[in-house]
Amino acid sequence: MAPVTTRAVLLRAYPYGETSRVLRFYTDRHGLLGVMARGIRGRSAKGGTTLATFASGDLTVYLKPQRDLQTMKDFVCTRLRGGLGSDVLRFAGASMVAELVLSHADHEEAHPGLFDALEEALDALADVAADLVPTACLAGAWRVVDAFGYAPQLDPCVRCGRSIGPEEMGRFDFAAGGVRCADCAEGSTGPRVGAGARAQLRDLLSGDLSEPITFPRRHLGLLQDFVTYHVASKPLRSLALLGSLLPAEDDA
Repeated sequence: MAPVTTRAVLLRAYPYGETSRVLRFYTDRHGLLGVMARGIRGRSAKGGTTLATFASGDLTVYLKPQRDLQTMKDFVCTRLRGGLGSDVLRFAGASMVAELVLSHADHEEAHPGLFDALEEALDALADVAADLVPTACLAGAWRVVDAFGYAPQLDPCVRCGRSIGPEEMGRFDFAAGGVRCADCAEGSTGPRVGAGARAQLRDLLSGDLSEPITFPRRHLGLLQDFVTYHVASKPLRSLALLGSLLPAEDDA
């Protein structure tokens, strides 16, 4: 087999035997790839110390279709993102984004836009100011959800199609994938979503990190329910971890 090279992000790493590791990469050309890196544990030579979780680089593998684990030839790191490991909230946000990708992305099949959304989310979490980390966590997850094709419909109403007024209170309909207007909200059990929350959701979907998000725990709850309904078959553990780390909110 001739080796192939692709841009890749390391999402998970597991020890295998005494010297090897099983690695889970998301790549721009081949989707999710499971890779066997033989003899890499404890190696200090070129390539050994750059195989850190959430690092980006150029991955070279001997690719055999339908094989569970490909054989790695080399990984040249271009972005280490070491700061994610020194801040528990940043790391939790990165873990959430990675788990989203691992839970839904296709094996050995490229997904247009998803690789870029993943890298942009990890870059933001690594570089953003401390007060914007909760915002970056939520924005990164929503950008990945959007890349999968599941962005929520915030306007018009998902039931009647009427444009929702700028100050109108609606309700989120998870089954329909968006917000109901006030007229259609009767009988809906989803959370109330006012104008401010809808505006913040739009900013999160666009990746706008100019202002800290208000009520990040409530936003996370909405994200968690939406992801469980549309993207993942069961609740993601990283979402629960992130919720335990976000700052407390008052009831205002």
